Amino acid sequence: MILTEISRKTLPDQIAQQLIDFIAAEGLTPGELLPSTAKLAESFGVSRPVVREGLRSLASLGIIEIVNGKGAVIKPLDNKLLQVFFHRAVQLRHKSIIELMEVRQPLEVQSAFLATQRGTAKDLAKLETIVTAMAQNLHNLEVYANLDVEFHLAIASAASNTMMYFLIGSIRESLEEAVLRGLRSRHSDAELERVQETHEMVFEAIKAGNPAQAATMMTVHFDEAVFALLRDN
Repeated sequence: MILTEISRKTLPDQIAQQLIDFIAAEGLTPGELLPSTAKLAESFGVSRPVVREGLRSLASLGIIEIVNGKGAVIKPLDNKLLQVFFHRAVQLRHKSIIELMEVRQPLEVQSAFLATQRGTAKDLAKLETIVTAMAQNLHNLEVYANLDVEFHLAIASAASNTMMYFLIGSIRESLEEAVLRGLRSRHSDAELERVQETHEMVFEAIKAGNPAQAATMMTVHFDEAVFALLRDN
């Protein structure tokens, strides 16, 4: 792809967009460098400060990292911006907790479905280890909540869908407090044991290679979690 001279209107924004297109067209991967500021300035027909502003815009989006003495380095995909967005949504609107659970549910259901089809022996071993640890920490709710995060992310990893993994991870982190509150809203040992039971049933369905059952049990798990959150609000 050839970088072309651009008009003088909103120069940094135009530069940022052209660089995004350039990264895609050239197939640049994480760790690779963009051309130097001087070379970019020459290609665009603008000053170096304008190029630097465009690069800062890309850095703020998490697309590149500007490393002193090295230049603009392509960053790997991550979910930091999504985490910020979802966290702010939860802070600004109480109702958004339930809305996020509703967004997360179909993602998690599909994740369980795909994990059943794509999960490896290593994935299953990891899930079994987590489920066992959850059973051992059922009454240590903070530890259990952290293991719950690991469980759902392990399923997303087994689904082998990077976008789904990042979406689930970013939403789940924003809801961590709400999930802990949901666990605390279980009013008896039997209700806590039911939480563990649904996790185990999801795992067993994935292990058995039954995608429909895995999706069904993940749906049940979420329906019960949302009910617990709503009941005490």
